[in-house]
Amino acid sequence: MARLFLLTTLSLVCTAGLSCASLDIPPAPDLQPVLNAYENPSAVVDGEIMGAVADEIAEAAKEIEDSEIFEEILDVIIEVQQELEQSTNENGDLVLDATCNDGSACADDADCPDGTCGGGVTFPSPNGAVQVSFICDGWDEGQFDPDYEADPANGTIDLWMTLDSGGIGRVVWGTADNCRYLVPGEGQNFQASYNGGVAVDLGDPVPLDEDIAELLVTFVMEGTIGFDGGDFRINQSFRVKLADADGLEILVDIGEQPLEETFNYFFQGTKQGLRAANGTFGCSLEDMECFDESGTLFSW
Repeated sequence: MARLFLLTTLSLVCTAGLSCASLDIPPAPDLQPVLNAYENPSAVVDGEIMGAVADEIAEAAKEIEDSEIFEEILDVIIEVQQELEQSTNENGDLVLDATCNDGSACADDADCPDGTCGGGVTFPSPNGAVQVSFICDGWDEGQFDPDYEADPANGTIDLWMTLDSGGIGRVVWGTADNCRYLVPGEGQNFQASYNGGVAVDLGDPVPLDEDIAELLVTFVMEGTIGFDGGDFRINQSFRVKLADADGLEILVDIGEQPLEETFNYFFQGTKQGLRAANGTFGCSLEDMECFDESGTLFSW
């Protein structure tokens, strides 16, 4: 996807040796209960349960996949990762706002044609938090022009991420404020948007040279997805790997209390299925059945 990113804020707000007590850093969400639910599904699933939730699963999967909201968020995180890597010198220190004599950005002398990198602020092996604001590309077809400049009226994605020895912490969180973007399709581009909260678990702290597209990433989203003129209210956790365009796993929560009774429904290419307390089965939402090698186990 050819896109232009604009990072409007990249600021280290807390570093090793400085007190963070007076800084307005929102607490990172605790995603461990969600991760536990994925690893230990507690619901015993049968035809009655699937009959009650199958339509919701199908609709959520369609909106997530069609809108590519996960790609929009991960692209911003990857862009920040690349910018941090470009701003890190050979000693692993983060150098902000340093320039070569020709005015180009640099992290150390090796980045400059004449070998002179000056100015800026250096944070040795930084630990702390970075706040990022990204102006969304909007619905203008001109965004595919390399000279395109995004308009703040297109909305923003505002994220917090922690730093650990220069790498990105495993949890990234924040909000999207009516973020508009295009999803390329066959012969046309579709108008998409997202407005609401987002939290992302990358699995582990991510070094600046690691390929985030290859990671299994867990999302928790509460907001509204807009796609092709319609709106879909989402309060959902799901998992994707950006490099695997056909893979999606949805956490289905059916208990009276949050995460009290859950199972996982997964899509992998043309295959579907679920993982529950009573086993792992193949399923088909279209044929309204779940099955194993012996045949149909239950239908709805």
